[in-house]
Amino acid sequence: MGIQDNFLLVGLISGIAVTLAGIALQFIGHFLFKRFGDEDTKEVAGVAGFRVAAIFGIACGLIFAASAAYLIETKRDLQEEARLIGTLQFFVRNAQDLPNKAEIQGNLRAFAERSLKEFQAREGVGSAGRLTNTYLGESCRGMLPAENDAPDIAWAKSEYQRSCSKLIDLRGKKLISSREPLVSTPFWAFFAICFAFLAFLFGVFRLTPINIAFACIFYFTTGVTGAIIFAMSNPYHEPGKVDARPLLLLLQGADEAPSTD
Repeated sequence: MGIQDNFLLVGLISGIAVTLAGIALQFIGHFLFKRFGDEDTKEVAGVAGFRVAAIFGIACGLIFAASAAYLIETKRDLQEEARLIGTLQFFVRNAQDLPNKAEIQGNLRAFAERSLKEFQAREGVGSAGRLTNTYLGESCRGMLPAENDAPDIAWAKSEYQRSCSKLIDLRGKKLISSREPLVSTPFWAFFAICFAFLAFLFGVFRLTPINIAFACIFYFTTGVTGAIIFAMSNPYHEPGKVDARPLLLLLQGADEAPSTD
C-alpha cells in the first residue's frame, strides 16, 4: 500500500470513527434535553453552539494552515538536502589530484543512503541518526583546507565546506523536528472537547432523517479534517510522511554519472 493510499485509509477510518462517536453523543444529548423545555433549550443551545462552533472553526483553520506550511517547509528541506548532497558530490567528482577522493565519495554516498533509509523507515527519521551523522562528519572533514593545496583544490574545498555547513544545519533541524509533531496534545484535547460539546448540543433537535444526515456530514468532515491536520503536522512519520523521491533520484543519478578518475 502506497503512502497516498495509507493516508486516504486513515482519513476514511477517522471520519467513520468520529461519525459514530458523534451520533452516540447526539443521542445522549437528545434523551437528556427531552427533560427540559423545548423552546428554551433550543435557544440556549443555539447561542452556545454558535459561539463554540465559531471558536472551533477558527482554531482548526489556523492549525490547518500552520500544518500545511510545516509540511511544505519539510518538503523543501528534503529537496534542499538532496541539492546540497548533489553539490558536494559535484565538487568531489570534479576535483583533480584529490588523494582521498574515493573515501569522501564513499562517505557521501553512505550518508545519502542512510538519510534515504531514515525517511523510508516505519519508525521515522532519527532511528539510527548517530551513524548517519558520522558519515556526514567524515565527508566534511575529508575536505578540510590545507596550506599546500593547489588553487583549484583550495577553491573546491572552500565551497565544499560552505555547502557542508548548510547540510549540517538541515540535518540538525530534521532530527529535532522529527522527534515531536507540530501540533501538540493541548490542541487535540481542545479539538475533542469542542467536538463532543457540539455533538451533544445537536441532540436538542428532533431526530429526523435530515437532521441526522447533516449532523453526520459535520461529524465525518470533522474526523477527516483532524486526520489531515495530524498527518500534515507530523511529516516525518506515517501517515503524512513526506516523499523521499529527491534523495532516491539523487542516488540513481550518482549511479549513472560517469567517473572523471
